[in-house]
Amino acid sequence: MTGVWIVSFVFVSGLVAGGMLGVLLEMWSGRRLAFAEPFVTMRRPLRSVVLAAFAGPFMLFNEALEAFRARRVGWTTVGSSAALAMTWAFLTGIVVVDVAFFLGGLIS
Repeated sequence: MTGVWIVSFVFVSGLVAGGMLGVLLEMWSGRRLAFAEPFVTMRRPLRSVVLAAFAGPFMLFNEALEAFRARRVGWTTVGSSAALAMTWAFLTGIVVVDVAFFLGGLIS
């Protein structure tokens, strides 16, 4: 049962980190979060990679929903995008929790 709690905590940590960054980016730019300008650009590749690494699950799902609304993709694509976004959020959570433990070890 402890493993379930740890996996859940890591997953929620990734969702929260990506969600907070995504909301801040949407407020800053006034545009919907997507794999497009001003979030992902070739002029600033390092910034684009960092933003996509953390807010990428929400960018991916927004793009899939937009394509579904425009009738370019079906439910299968939206479902697989949701599964990929959840996996991505879990992996982001691993990084967030690892960095938190590392910084906690430096402080104490």
